[in-house]
Amino acid sequence: MSETAAVDFGNGLRAHLGLERAQLDLLAEPATVTRPAATAATEQDTAVTEQLEALAELEAELHERERTLTLREATLAGRAGSLLAAAQALYDDVLGGGPSPNDDELGRLRRRKSVA
Repeated sequence: MSETAAVDFGNGLRAHLGLERAQLDLLAEPATVTRPAATAATEQDTAVTEQLEALAELEAELHERERTLTLREATLAGRAGSLLAAAQALYDDVLGGGPSPNDDELGRLRRRKSVA
């Protein structure tokens, strides 16, 4: 990259960011932050603790949603069962009661054994 291109780039960037030359030079310098190791470790522990607490909250919310979903599923299964029972009762009323007791082969075998 040529010298003029670098200057133009800097001017364009400075104009884009709305910075003066001194501010642009300040941003270009690497930030050296010196912290004691204990402070950095404490901050990292705090960050990890916050992340774990957030994860625990999300897990609790998932368990609550699972419980709610299970409750809905049980309610819908109960409703479906009662609808099927009502439909079967209506079918039996309209068509005369389903299979006749004389067609019950197992019942006939039981009656034969009890008579014999």
